[in-house]
Amino acid sequence: MDDSSNQSLCAGQSSEDIESCGFKTTCSRSCLKPCVPTYSPVNIKNIKVGSVYQWCTCGLSKTQPWCDNTHIGTGFKPLKWIAPGTKKDGKPQQIYSICACKYTTDPPYCDASHIHLPMQYIKAQRECIKDHANIKKMCTACGFKASELKANEPSGST
Repeated sequence: MDDSSNQSLCAGQSSEDIESCGFKTTCSRSCLKPCVPTYSPVNIKNIKVGSVYQWCTCGLSKTQPWCDNTHIGTGFKPLKWIAPGTKKDGKPQQIYSICACKYTTDPPYCDASHIHLPMQYIKAQRECIKDHANIKKMCTACGFKASELKANEPSGST
C-alpha cells in the first residue's frame, strides 16, 4: 500500500488522531466508528498486481471487503488500495488477508484486531448516547447498524 492511500481515507487526519480516540478505527474523522460485518479476515487470492480496489471502511458494503458505495451519507470514504504483489518483506504475495472487521490499524490488511474487538464493540453500543431508534444506516458514534435494530425488535413492533 502506498502512502497516498491512507490519505484518501481521512484527508487531513494523522495517526495521532486515531490514537487519541481510545477506540481505534480505520477512520479518524470525528472518531467515526464503522459497523463490523464479520469478526475475521477475508482471504483473497488471484489478485492481479497493480489492480486498484476500494476497501470498505464503513462496514456496510454488501460486497465485503470491497466498497459498494453504501457509505454515502455516513462520513466514511473507501480506502484506495493498489495490489502490490509482494509482501512487506519483498517476497511474492499469493494470498492477501484483508480486514473484514474494519478496526485494523494497518488497513486494508488484517492485524487480528477482531480477536479482542467484540466486547469493546458491544460496550461502545451500550454506552452510546445516540438514539438508535431513529438512525437510517448506522450510528457512526458506536458502529451500530440500523438493520440490527430491526432484527432485535420483538415481533409485533412497528
